[in-house]
Amino acid sequence: MESRCYGCAAKFTLFKKEYGCKNCGRAFCNSCLSFSALVPRAGNTQQKVCKQCHTVLTRGSSDHASKWSPPQNCKKLVAALEAKQKPSTSQSRGLTQQDQVIAERLARLRQENKPKSVPSQAEIEARLAALKNELQGSIPSTQEMENRLAALQGRVPPSHMKPAYQAPDTRTQAQQTQDLLTQLAAEVAIDESWEQRGPASLQNDLNQGRARTQHTNSQGQASQSLQEEKSRLLAEAAVELREENTRQERILDLAKRLAVLQGQDPNKVILQAYHLPDSDKDEDEEKAIQRVMQQLTKEAALDEASGFNIPVVPAPRPQVQPCRTETKGGP
Repeated sequence: MESRCYGCAAKFTLFKKEYGCKNCGRAFCNSCLSFSALVPRAGNTQQKVCKQCHTVLTRGSSDHASKWSPPQNCKKLVAALEAKQKPSTSQSRGLTQQDQVIAERLARLRQENKPKSVPSQAEIEARLAALKNELQGSIPSTQEMENRLAALQGRVPPSHMKPAYQAPDTRTQAQQTQDLLTQLAAEVAIDESWEQRGPASLQNDLNQGRARTQHTNSQGQASQSLQEEKSRLLAEAAVELREENTRQERILDLAKRLAVLQGQDPNKVILQAYHLPDSDKDEDEEKAIQRVMQQLTKEAALDEASGFNIPVVPAPRPQVQPCRTETKGGP
């Protein structure tokens, strides 16, 4: 509890020091302890005493009421409250309790509805300018905030640190562009892989074991289906390759046979000299078929003219051959 003067109830400060009455021993300030009297306790010497002790020592003991009277500060507060209540009590005389309540409410409403002082345009502009100046002065710069943060963390402020060495970028503009594209591609791949993992709710699910099992099963099925699709595509590619090789071998065989019929060396015949039909282009397939048919027709005509190969239909040919020999032997 703070110490106060026993007479005026004022706080003791540096300028209002605490003194003690030599008769009663209570604490008073310098203004309340301004009386002097002969104190028997101090050997009938002149000492500083309070007002009550001065009255007792000089005039004798006072009555009980004056001895235990409240301090002067309390009396002043009571007088001020009574002065505030006097107008209301004078107005409320002769009124009932309900009328007094209504009168008090009316007085409060009148007090609230009093027109307030409207500031002028100059005052408003002055306040606005003061606020702007205050805001501009109160906002610290980025360097000041960094220095304060470094001081709080016990580090060296960035303004006092040596700048870090940064190696010059020796890459060309094309290399920088390529590196940037590579980085973007990697980021896109990461985003796609993250999206393929499934919704984020599976991570926060209470039943995480079941979710992980289902996710593992789905991944296993997906990998199995991909493996099957890969095997099927490889098998189809192998079949197409065998068919293509067979077709090329047949065409090369026909070309060699045609070279033999034309009197050329069949070993010099190469497959690259012939334009093979492309199975991926439907528009050239008919032309290729016609070209091969023309070659086969030409080969068949040469075979028939030279008699080098056996005809395609072997059955009728043995019957015709004996007839020719008989006619030749008759004459």
